[in-house]
Amino acid sequence: MRLINEIVPGRSLGGIALQTSIDAVIESLRNHHAIKISEGTVFIDDGLITIGYDESRSIYSVTCNSGFECRYEGKLWAGMTVREVLNNSTTQVAWGGAVVVDGIEGIGLPLPDGFDDFERLTDHLPLYHVFEHLSVFIPG
Repeated sequence: MRLINEIVPGRSLGGIALQTSIDAVIESLRNHHAIKISEGTVFIDDGLITIGYDESRSIYSVTCNSGFECRYEGKLWAGMTVREVLNNSTTQVAWGGAVVVDGIEGIGLPLPDGFDDFERLTDHLPLYHVFEHLSVFIPG
């Protein structure tokens, strides 16, 4: 398996599907990508993609950094600024430690540590703040 430039909210990122076995993903990527395994986390290609998995070894989140060149519907991508988020979306909500836009469940921009809630995105973050990561996760 090779990574693909595709983002499907609540389902997959880079072709890595949520709620699948981390062992199967590691095995399929091992020949084409650098893999580092830490407890509960797998890093692919030096953090280009980070996979979170639970005790049953089921994937619950897939996150990419700004080196992953893919955008979701032209409105969400890793490496975008607060200004770009505001310009490309109508609503922004803090949910599960991430900025979720326009009610699109299962995808978000992880907030910096210590920021888990906001009334307006600019309450705590300047317009030039860069969201270095984008996550796909199981909607709650």
